[in-house]
Amino acid sequence: MAAVIKFWQGCWNFPRRRFMKFFVRKSTLLLFFFSMLAIAFYFLIGKSALDGDVDFQFYADSLTYERLYKETYFDSLSDMVAVDGNFLGPLLVLELLGGGRVLVLCFNLFLLFASLRLIQVSDNYNWSLFLIFLFLSPLTLSSLVSINKEILSIFCFSLLVGWVFGRGAWCLIAALIVSFFVRWQLSVFIFLVVASITPVNPLRNKRFVYVSLILVAVSLVYFLVRDSFSYINVVAEQGALSDSGSGVYSALIALQDKGLYFLAFIPKSLHAMFGYIFKIRDLFAPANIYNDVFVALHCWVFFIMFGFALVVGRVKLRDDLVFIAIIYCVVFVLTPIFSPRYFYPVFFLLCLVLSRRSEAVKLDNV
Repeated sequence: MAAVIKFWQGCWNFPRRRFMKFFVRKSTLLLFFFSMLAIAFYFLIGKSALDGDVDFQFYADSLTYERLYKETYFDSLSDMVAVDGNFLGPLLVLELLGGGRVLVLCFNLFLLFASLRLIQVSDNYNWSLFLIFLFLSPLTLSSLVSINKEILSIFCFSLLVGWVFGRGAWCLIAALIVSFFVRWQLSVFIFLVVASITPVNPLRNKRFVYVSLILVAVSLVYFLVRDSFSYINVVAEQGALSDSGSGVYSALIALQDKGLYFLAFIPKSLHAMFGYIFKIRDLFAPANIYNDVFVALHCWVFFIMFGFALVVGRVKLRDDLVFIAIIYCVVFVLTPIFSPRYFYPVFFLLCLVLSRRSEAVKLDNV
């Protein structure tokens, strides 16, 4: 009788043991849910909008990339990578996928899943909360539906964060390679991060002094080579004239052109990241869906989360993620073109900082 009872207990426990070996993270299920939303958005609205059948521009440059791919506009690699524009990454993706929009959607979703996997190296983060924060921004959804640089930037940042979290030098090398396909400023940023947080920097533990010196150095270098960016300045001025702004951004650019970037940095950073919160009227009567709705809502979400992070004391220079975000701003705020989507990677880092369960600061893995 005892043998029979033991047999049945074994039968009862065996499937339970086998079942317990298979589990899925809640964050993975949540990401799967958001992916289904992206797929639904594409088939319900996105495809028709990209085809021009519906007036709903949820994208920035997607159709431009598709047109350049179809027309084989560039004759060489050097034509695709320039100071005033880098088309290499999107065009390469379109070339590899044959220009298929559904394949692009699948590729973007794959990059997002891979990005989450790369940064999931610590239990000190609530990864479900991270995803919720990330998808509060409408730019996250729009970056999944069509060809764009934002999803490539996030993948690049995930590789960089993976290196910071101790995944190995291969992540850093991969991040540098991917950055070349996005923007040249992103490659400069990665080199600067390596020089900033590794032992080669004697001021790595005196970060306020280091950032101040970097700003002064960048101000001087930009002043000496500002003529090289004359074309970008003209484009920025034309954009400012076509927009009914306050003129603050143009004044900050003028200050920057005089070699005073270190004075313009903080207000220009805030304006570059959150500038659209002052255009609340356009949100209810949008002339451009992408800028007046998607980017504007992103700026509001970003602004509220940043304010919350300041209040709870999460924005500290000794935090490597915050330090990396500031270095990113030092490089990208320099551009005279007003484009809040360029700072989506900073939003990505902010989501990481706010999803951290406890206050971790300087990391020792680099």
